[in-house]
Amino acid sequence: MADPDAAGAATRFLAEHAHYTEDLGLWRALGQALGGPVLDLGCAAGRVSIPLAEDGLEVWALDSSPGMVAEVERRRAGLAPAAAARLHPVVGDIRDPAPAGPFALVLLAMNTLQVLLAPEDQLRCLSACRARLAPGGEVAFDVAMPDLGEIMGTLGIVRATGIHHDPATGVTLFHSACYDAFDPVTQTLDFHLTIDERRADGTLARHLRPHRVHLFLPAELEHLLARAGLETVERFGGFDGAPVEAGSERQVHRCRAAA
Repeated sequence: MADPDAAGAATRFLAEHAHYTEDLGLWRALGQALGGPVLDLGCAAGRVSIPLAEDGLEVWALDSSPGMVAEVERRRAGLAPAAAARLHPVVGDIRDPAPAGPFALVLLAMNTLQVLLAPEDQLRCLSACRARLAPGGEVAFDVAMPDLGEIMGTLGIVRATGIHHDPATGVTLFHSACYDAFDPVTQTLDFHLTIDERRADGTLARHLRPHRVHLFLPAELEHLLARAGLETVERFGGFDGAPVEAGSERQVHRCRAAA
């Protein structure tokens, strides 16, 4: 029997992230340039996997949450038959994904790599990605560019991060975030997101999303990639192709197997 709480969490995830599309152009362009098959690690509810399958690519969508994978299956049923046939939802561990490949593109979108806190898990994941690449294939991912001064200076302060209205449902979501704790030795950040939901009938609901992530510094990330047998093809400070520099919000990497 399906877990209704897990299904509800996946549905809420879709609603809470519906506004986030700034990365899709890059992932879709890479998919078209490299071809398939694609392995989307930490796929959640299929935010990236489904557009890639609709673009004509064979996609394996992997997540550790059965509820998220069930949501991908549910959404898959609503796709055109050809796109549905190209999408393969899988429950699995991003540290050692079961699909063997080879893959033209392995994706870890929307900070997925940051959920791995231990260096050995980070290395295990990236090494597994490297092992599953087809000749000429790439591993692509994005992580946050940390501003440690800003984090330490704003611990415990709640900051509004956006308001998003869905005209189809009449629901308005008010997003805020708060840094709770930071360990500078392990570079582990605890924070929580708050989503206040105002429905069309005026009723209110609040959803709290606690997170614990690793903050990657640029030089650390390059060393980790080298240990995993990967080399950077391109590195951006945002999805617009800007360079990584002071003030950048993202670290976006395209990597290939090192010679």
